[in-house]
Amino acid sequence: MFPRTWRALLRGRGRPVLWLLPVGLIAIWGIWFLQARVTVYERSVQARLELHREVYAIDAPVDGRVVGTQVELHRSVHAGDVLVELEHDEQARQVAEAEAVLQGLGPQLEAARAELEAEQLGLVEQKGQGAAGAEEARARLTDAEAVARRAQKEAASFEQLFKRGVVSEMEWSRVRTELERSQAAEQAARASLMRVRSEGSLQSTDRRTRLASLRGEIARLESEERVARATLERLREELERRVVRAPAEGILGETSSVRVGAQLKAGDPIATVVAGGPVRIVAQFTPEALGRLRAGQRARMRLEGFSWTEFGMIQASVVAVASEARDGLVRVELSVDELPRGIPLEHGLPGSIEVAVGEATPMRLVLRTMGQGLEGPAPARAPAQVQAQAQQPKGGS
Repeated sequence: MFPRTWRALLRGRGRPVLWLLPVGLIAIWGIWFLQARVTVYERSVQARLELHREVYAIDAPVDGRVVGTQVELHRSVHAGDVLVELEHDEQARQVAEAEAVLQGLGPQLEAARAELEAEQLGLVEQKGQGAAGAEEARARLTDAEAVARRAQKEAASFEQLFKRGVVSEMEWSRVRTELERSQAAEQAARASLMRVRSEGSLQSTDRRTRLASLRGEIARLESEERVARATLERLREELERRVVRAPAEGILGETSSVRVGAQLKAGDPIATVVAGGPVRIVAQFTPEALGRLRAGQRARMRLEGFSWTEFGMIQASVVAVASEARDGLVRVELSVDELPRGIPLEHGLPGSIEVAVGEATPMRLVLRTMGQGLEGPAPARAPAQVQAQAQQPKGGS
């Protein structure tokens, strides 16, 4: 019953259904052809990975006998790693002696500075004491001068009275004796004031001389300390020069036969350090790509020898585009944004680069291709290859 019914439907209604299928497919294709947006890629003529490397040549800095070596071909090193040690016993002894000299100068300087400070305080105190002593001597002199003036007046009065016979000779003799004693006391007070001033000046001169001597001693010790520091720095540098270190992180490239006990001369080659650097992609495009390539555009790279279906593609970005062609090609530099696992990071890996330069509909691409075909025969250089990666239509059914 059912097979018979199915055959009847095919005879009666099957033809319209079969015609509807190709019509629908053509309509869907037409919508995609007119409205879909596909990414346009510019393909390079050639491209390769480049690893920026710096090579550091390591030579023997001074003459010496090798007492230690860690130079091995292809050994990974870090900046500052010791590669070769030259004999340095004598230099180490000189450094120890210079350190001892420098350490001995420190306490001497401290003692001299402390003594200088004490002498300066003593000078200030002495000036105060000298001023007080001089003031006291000056007061005694003033008192003695007053006593002498009074005695002189009294002697003058008694002299007149003696001449008139009012006082006796004994009284007159006593008054004269008192006058002489007061004058002598005045002279003694004046001499004492002069002595105090002289002693204060002499003591101040002695202290100033001592201060000058201490300042000279401190200057000499500071000079010796500077010389000792410079000598120690020079000896340390000389000692450090006998320890050859890696100048940068990298791998030991060419190495010479450096064994313990070997005698090296200044300038003898020891090894080379090949330092790693950032990875970039350098690609060459035909001149037709000028104006279409710009910095910041996204790109992808397929490596020769590494199937992109298995290993994937390297994601990159355009960094710089040459302004003119050289040898018929335009140089473009790209940065590596993502490196798939399994692909070794080696210098010189070849491949091809595809740079996304825009979007267009399939109809525009067909018209562009037809227009390029109508322009005439192709030039000697191969034109830029354009690939389109289909995307879903933005609208429509």
